[in-house]
Amino acid sequence: MPRRGENIFKRKDGRWEARYIHHRENGRAKYHYVYGATYSEARAKKKAALQVLTGNPMFPMSGKRGEFEGLSEAWLSDIQVCVKESTYTRYYRIVTKYLLPLIEKKRMDEMDQKYLNGLTANLLMRGGSGGTALAPKTVTDILCVFKAILKYGTNNGFACPDTNRLRYPPKKGKNTKIMTNENRIQIEQKLLSSDDRVSLGILFTLFTGVRIGELCGLRWGDIDFSNATVSICRTVERIADLSPYAKSKTKVVLSEPKTESSVRVIPLPGFLLEYMQRQRCNIDCYLLTGERKYTEPHQYYVRYQKYLKQNDIDKHTFHTLRHTFATRCVEIGFDTKSLAEILGHSNITTTLSVYVHPTLQQKKAQMERLTPDNFSQSDL
Repeated sequence: MPRRGENIFKRKDGRWEARYIHHRENGRAKYHYVYGATYSEARAKKKAALQVLTGNPMFPMSGKRGEFEGLSEAWLSDIQVCVKESTYTRYYRIVTKYLLPLIEKKRMDEMDQKYLNGLTANLLMRGGSGGTALAPKTVTDILCVFKAILKYGTNNGFACPDTNRLRYPPKKGKNTKIMTNENRIQIEQKLLSSDDRVSLGILFTLFTGVRIGELCGLRWGDIDFSNATVSICRTVERIADLSPYAKSKTKVVLSEPKTESSVRVIPLPGFLLEYMQRQRCNIDCYLLTGERKYTEPHQYYVRYQKYLKQNDIDKHTFHTLRHTFATRCVEIGFDTKSLAEILGHSNITTTLSVYVHPTLQQKKAQMERLTPDNFSQSDL
């Protein structure tokens, strides 16, 4: 069976194909291919080709035998064609900004349990820029990439340390705030009496729970007024531009949503459709601009914060709208499975543990339902 990250695939003609990096041109990897009647044969041919090429079965790019730097470079090159561009740039940033400054030329056989424990501690205490502390969530993300790199090395014949021995920081629950009912009613009233596109985006999010990138990627053609639904099929985000010819460090990309489950169809309430009819545009135009050009999330976020300030509404992050939507849906009796699919979650655990925040009033109401058996008001 092929292992993830090996770049060995079964072709339509029944043969197995294994690809490897032969050389680089202008910083870009150039691949060669070998074929076999079985997976094992293709894997063996790939290993032999790399050995002939460099005398080293893993590091044709760098020639750094047994060093983490070469292994991470090989892993990045291997996954580049398998993940979204935004995902790749995030992995690249983790490797270059956090892992390499700490590990770089470290050999795999030097990474014992003591070293792995120290790595977690170092990242927590001084893994950031200038030796600053990192949040546990950031350290967990870094260690997940580190674990993937080590697994890749193990799959390709290197004696890497056991990834199960990695210690992750203890998880800390996020103290995510949601809008109070008073705050929510206040902003809803102001939004419903407005006809500008900033208001449209805020109101749309309050009643659908979409992410800000998904909102920025919505076109009017995604709204089905006949069936009262919206199709979430793209997102807008700004990512690092890794091209050696780039004039800017970052670029804006239009891509598929976060995960497979994020591609979804959301039913829309009738009042929202009526509100949207007032600003309806050509199907090729974007919801937030009314033009064929989209706005990027940061630009819209600035407008959102400005709207809150101008209307004397308490300051909230834009993601608070998504959390507020999820919590309100639970309060009014949404079944969890439906809510998870509306939010674009692959399982209900994420929905309940991250996006639902019962209020004290809601908890009190639930507690009032508890009474002793055979208890009645007449017993008082």
